[in-house]
Amino acid sequence: MTIEYDESYQDCFVCGKENQAGMKLDFHYDADQDEMSTRYVFMRYMQGYSGVVHGGFISMILDEVMAKACIHRGAIAVTVQFEVRFRKPVHVQEEMSFYGKVAEQRGKKIRTESRCVDVENQIRATASALFLKV
Repeated sequence: MTIEYDESYQDCFVCGKENQAGMKLDFHYDADQDEMSTRYVFMRYMQGYSGVVHGGFISMILDEVMAKACIHRGAIAVTVQFEVRFRKPVHVQEEMSFYGKVAEQRGKKIRTESRCVDVENQIRATASALFLKV
């Protein structure tokens, strides 16, 4: 199921369809896995070392897919703590899939986890975060 967002998200750098400089990503919910997902092929201008995607771009999508998992649960929330682990480099022009889910929710606190995987399902990066409902 593709997730639609109201006009307040249209300027978001990651998912906003009206942000000219943005990534314009689509997010999908998988009910069987109870997780959100998206895919992206990183551009050359997103590199840090030659040919290797800067970790900030990977982190941004890992964070966003977790935020979308919160929204799917009906919680508008902000990231208050974020931890990422890079396992293998991601190269420019390489398609990556990102998955995120809510691991636990207690009151206003939402713990989430996400991962970045390649087309062979090899994990390239993982993240966990604490979100706080606003």
